[in-house]
Amino acid sequence: MKTIKLTVSLSEEVVRALQEMAQEEGTSVTEQLRRAISTQKWLHEVRKQRGARVLIEDPEAGTREVVFVK
Repeated sequence: MKTIKLTVSLSEEVVRALQEMAQEEGTSVTEQLRRAISTQKWLHEVRKQRGARVLIEDPEAGTREVVFVK
């Protein structure tokens, strides 16, 4: 896969979140951004399917549906 360098502007809050996740998981900020984009792409594809829902299983709160606003 060809790598393309991209410059983006992100809020300080988003950058801090990426840095925290990278530190906690022992990865880079770039890897965290790749994962976020991959997850968003997957969620987009799932939501496009008729009747597809995204559910979160929480040990304390049970199963909940994630609702995305357009």
